[in-house]
Amino acid sequence: MSEIQGHDFVSAVFIRLLQPIASLCEQMLSLKCGAPNEVQAAVHENGYAISIIALTAFLLEGACARSRYVSGSQKERCSAADTFRDLGEDAIAEKVEEIFVVRDAIAHSHLWTAKVSSTENELRFVGAPTRLPGYGDKKFEANVDLSSRLTRKLNLHVFPTRIDRATAVAVLRECAEALHCLESKDRWFVCLTPQSVRYVGKLVPFYKWIEQLTA
Repeated sequence: MSEIQGHDFVSAVFIRLLQPIASLCEQMLSLKCGAPNEVQAAVHENGYAISIIALTAFLLEGACARSRYVSGSQKERCSAADTFRDLGEDAIAEKVEEIFVVRDAIAHSHLWTAKVSSTENELRFVGAPTRLPGYGDKKFEANVDLSSRLTRKLNLHVFPTRIDRATAVAVLRECAEALHCLESKDRWFVCLTPQSVRYVGKLVPFYKWIEQLTA
Protein backbone atom coordinates (compact mmCIF):
# COMPACT_ATOMS: atom_id res chain seq x y z
CA MET A 1 0.00 0.00 0.00
CA SER A 2 1.42 3.36 -1.03
CA GLU A 3 1.97 5.93 1.69
CA ILE A 4 -0.37 8.93 1.65
CA GLN A 5 1.66 12.13 1.52
CA GLY A 6 0.50 15.07 3.64
CA HIS A 7 0.66 18.65 2.43
CA ASP A 8 -0.18 22.10 3.73
CA PHE A 9 -3.63 23.45 2.97
CA VAL A 10 -4.80 27.03 3.52
CA SER A 11 -8.55 27.67 3.33
CA ALA A 12 -8.35 30.94 1.35
CA VAL A 13 -11.35 31.19 -0.98
CA PHE A 14 -10.84 34.63 -2.50
CA ILE A 15 -9.93 33.28 -5.97
CA ARG A 16 -13.34 31.62 -6.13
CA LEU A 17 -14.96 35.06 -6.10
CA LEU A 18 -13.50 36.12 -9.46
CA GLN A 19 -16.18 34.55 -11.64
CA PRO A 20 -19.16 35.57 -9.47
CA ILE A 21 -17.90 39.15 -9.57
CA ALA A 22 -17.45 39.03 -13.35
CA SER A 23 -20.92 37.51 -13.82
CA LEU A 24 -22.56 40.19 -11.69
CA CYS A 25 -20.63 42.87 -13.56
CA GLU A 26 -21.79 41.52 -16.91
CA GLN A 27 -25.39 41.67 -15.72
CA MET A 28 -25.00 45.17 -14.30
CA LEU A 29 -23.40 46.62 -17.42
CA SER A 30 -26.05 45.05 -19.66
CA LEU A 31 -28.78 47.07 -17.93
CA LYS A 32 -30.29 49.95 -19.87
CA CYS A 33 -30.58 52.49 -17.08
CA GLY A 34 -30.72 56.24 -17.07
CA ALA A 35 -28.09 58.27 -15.29
CA PRO A 36 -28.36 58.39 -11.49
CA ASN A 37 -29.78 61.48 -9.83
CA GLU A 38 -28.22 62.90 -6.68
CA VAL A 39 -30.39 60.70 -4.43
CA GLN A 40 -30.27 57.31 -6.10
CA ALA A 41 -29.20 55.14 -8.98
CA ALA A 42 -31.66 52.88 -10.79
CA VAL A 43 -32.85 50.18 -8.38
CA HIS A 44 -31.44 47.18 -10.26
CA GLU A 45 -28.16 48.91 -11.06
CA ASN A 46 -27.75 49.86 -7.41
CA GLY A 47 -28.40 46.28 -6.33
CA TYR A 48 -25.75 44.86 -8.66
CA ALA A 49 -23.28 47.63 -7.81
CA ILE A 50 -23.44 47.14 -4.04
CA SER A 51 -23.19 43.34 -4.50
CA ILE A 52 -20.09 43.71 -6.69
CA ILE A 53 -18.44 46.08 -4.22
CA ALA A 54 -19.13 43.78 -1.28
CA LEU A 55 -17.69 40.74 -3.06
CA THR A 56 -14.71 42.76 -4.29
CA ALA A 57 -13.95 43.77 -0.71
CA PHE A 58 -14.20 40.10 0.33
CA LEU A 59 -11.78 39.25 -2.50
CA LEU A 60 -9.25 41.83 -1.37
CA GLU A 61 -9.59 40.97 2.31
CA GLY A 62 -9.03 37.29 1.55
CA ALA A 63 -5.94 38.06 -0.53
CA CYS A 64 -4.54 40.19 2.28
CA ALA A 65 -5.21 37.47 4.84
CA ARG A 66 -3.28 34.94 2.74
CA SER A 67 -0.46 37.44 2.24
CA ARG A 68 -0.14 37.93 5.99
CA TYR A 69 -0.13 34.16 6.53
CA VAL A 70 2.56 33.58 3.92
CA SER A 71 4.71 36.41 5.27
CA GLY A 72 4.42 35.03 8.80
CA SER A 73 2.70 38.08 10.24
CA GLN A 74 1.99 37.70 13.95
CA LYS A 75 -0.66 40.42 14.16
CA GLU A 76 -3.94 39.03 15.48
CA ARG A 77 -6.11 41.72 13.87
CA CYS A 78 -5.02 43.57 10.76
CA SER A 79 -7.09 45.38 8.17
CA ALA A 80 -6.51 45.13 4.45
CA ALA A 81 -5.21 48.70 4.46
CA ASP A 82 -2.80 47.86 7.30
CA THR A 83 -1.47 44.95 5.25
CA PHE A 84 -0.33 47.39 2.56
CA ARG A 85 1.06 49.83 5.11
CA ASP A 86 3.17 47.01 6.54
CA LEU A 87 4.48 46.39 3.01
CA GLY A 88 5.44 50.05 2.65
CA GLU A 89 2.64 50.76 0.16
CA ASP A 90 1.00 53.71 1.87
CA ALA A 91 -0.57 55.18 -1.30
CA ILE A 92 -2.35 51.92 -2.07
CA ALA A 93 -3.30 51.55 1.60
CA GLU A 94 -5.15 54.89 1.49
CA LYS A 95 -7.17 53.79 -1.55
CA VAL A 96 -7.90 50.38 -0.04
CA GLU A 97 -9.18 52.09 3.09
CA GLU A 98 -11.68 54.03 0.98
CA ILE A 99 -12.89 50.80 -0.63
CA PHE A 100 -13.62 49.47 2.84
CA VAL A 101 -15.39 52.67 3.83
CA VAL A 102 -17.85 51.99 1.00
CA ARG A 103 -17.99 48.30 1.93
CA ASP A 104 -18.91 49.26 5.49
CA ALA A 105 -21.63 51.62 4.29
CA ILE A 106 -23.15 48.66 2.45
CA ALA A 107 -22.46 45.84 4.90
CA HIS A 108 -23.50 47.84 7.98
CA SER A 109 -26.55 49.28 6.22
CA HIS A 110 -25.77 52.91 6.92
CA LEU A 111 -29.01 54.84 7.30
CA TRP A 112 -29.47 58.44 6.27
CA THR A 113 -32.57 60.62 6.34
CA ALA A 114 -33.28 63.46 3.95
CA LYS A 115 -35.92 65.74 2.57
CA VAL A 116 -36.22 65.32 -1.19
CA SER A 117 -38.10 66.99 -3.99
CA SER A 118 -39.19 65.22 -7.13
CA THR A 119 -39.80 66.17 -10.71
CA GLU A 120 -41.05 63.82 -13.42
CA ASN A 121 -37.76 61.93 -13.72
CA GLU A 122 -35.52 63.09 -10.89
CA LEU A 123 -35.08 63.33 -7.15
CA ARG A 124 -33.11 66.09 -5.46
CA PHE A 125 -32.13 66.74 -1.88
CA VAL A 126 -33.78 69.64 -0.12
CA GLY A 127 -31.02 70.40 2.33
CA ALA A 128 -28.19 68.10 3.27
CA PRO A 129 -29.07 64.50 4.20
CA THR A 130 -28.30 63.41 7.76
CA ARG A 131 -26.48 60.20 8.68
CA LEU A 132 -28.14 58.63 11.70
CA PRO A 133 -26.11 58.28 14.92
CA GLY A 134 -24.20 55.04 15.26
CA TYR A 135 -23.38 54.64 11.57
CA GLY A 136 -19.80 55.16 10.48
CA ASP A 137 -16.52 55.10 12.39
CA LYS A 138 -13.22 57.00 12.53
CA LYS A 139 -12.25 55.56 9.16
CA PHE A 140 -15.45 56.95 7.65
CA GLU A 141 -14.95 60.38 9.19
CA ALA A 142 -11.36 60.57 7.96
CA ASN A 143 -12.08 59.50 4.40
CA VAL A 144 -15.47 60.99 3.47
CA ASP A 145 -16.42 64.52 2.45
CA LEU A 146 -19.84 64.77 4.07
CA SER A 147 -20.98 67.64 1.87
CA SER A 148 -20.62 65.54 -1.29
CA ARG A 149 -20.92 62.10 0.34
CA LEU A 150 -17.86 61.00 -1.65
CA THR A 151 -14.57 59.55 -0.49
CA ARG A 152 -11.78 62.09 -0.64
CA LYS A 153 -9.30 60.35 -2.98
CA LEU A 154 -11.32 58.04 -5.24
CA ASN A 155 -14.62 59.95 -5.25
CA LEU A 156 -16.59 56.83 -4.36
CA HIS A 157 -20.22 57.29 -3.36
CA VAL A 158 -21.04 56.30 0.22
CA PHE A 159 -24.73 57.26 0.22
CA PRO A 160 -26.08 53.71 -0.18
CA THR A 161 -28.84 54.29 -2.74
CA ARG A 162 -26.56 56.46 -4.90
CA ILE A 163 -23.92 53.77 -5.41
CA ASP A 164 -23.93 53.00 -9.14
CA ARG A 165 -21.98 51.18 -11.84
CA ALA A 166 -19.28 53.87 -11.96
CA THR A 167 -18.50 53.37 -8.26
CA ALA A 168 -18.48 49.58 -8.68
CA VAL A 169 -16.08 49.71 -11.64
CA ALA A 170 -13.82 52.18 -9.82
CA VAL A 171 -13.66 49.82 -6.84
CA LEU A 172 -12.81 46.89 -9.14
CA ARG A 173 -10.00 48.84 -10.79
CA GLU A 174 -8.46 49.88 -7.47
CA CYS A 175 -8.80 46.34 -6.15
CA ALA A 176 -6.98 44.97 -9.20
CA GLU A 177 -4.16 47.47 -8.67
CA ALA A 178 -3.85 46.38 -5.05
CA LEU A 179 -3.90 42.69 -5.95
CA HIS A 180 -1.27 43.22 -8.63
CA CYS A 181 0.88 44.95 -6.03
CA LEU A 182 0.67 41.92 -3.75
CA GLU A 183 1.52 39.62 -6.64
CA SER A 184 4.54 41.75 -7.55
CA LYS A 185 5.79 41.41 -3.96
CA ASP A 186 5.49 37.63 -3.85
CA ARG A 187 3.54 35.26 -6.11
CA TRP A 188 2.92 33.11 -3.04
CA PHE A 189 0.84 35.98 -1.68
CA VAL A 190 -1.44 36.18 -4.70
CA CYS A 191 -1.13 34.72 -8.18
CA LEU A 192 -3.96 35.98 -10.35
CA THR A 193 -2.09 36.50 -13.62
CA PRO A 194 -2.96 32.95 -14.81
CA GLN A 195 -6.61 33.32 -13.76
CA SER A 196 -9.36 34.02 -16.31
CA VAL A 197 -13.04 34.88 -16.05
CA ARG A 198 -15.82 34.17 -18.51
CA TYR A 199 -17.29 37.44 -19.72
CA VAL A 200 -19.77 37.84 -22.57
CA GLY A 201 -19.14 34.24 -23.58
CA LYS A 202 -15.34 34.50 -23.71
CA LEU A 203 -12.54 33.58 -21.35
CA VAL A 204 -10.53 36.70 -20.53
CA PRO A 205 -7.47 36.98 -18.24
CA PHE A 206 -8.61 38.58 -14.99
CA TYR A 207 -6.35 41.64 -15.10
CA LYS A 208 -7.08 42.22 -18.79
CA TRP A 209 -10.81 42.04 -18.07
CA ILE A 210 -10.46 44.73 -15.43
CA GLU A 211 -8.46 46.94 -17.79
CA GLN A 212 -11.21 46.73 -20.43
CA LEU A 213 -14.11 47.54 -18.09
CA THR A 214 -15.96 50.77 -18.75
CA ALA A 215 -18.82 52.04 -16.61
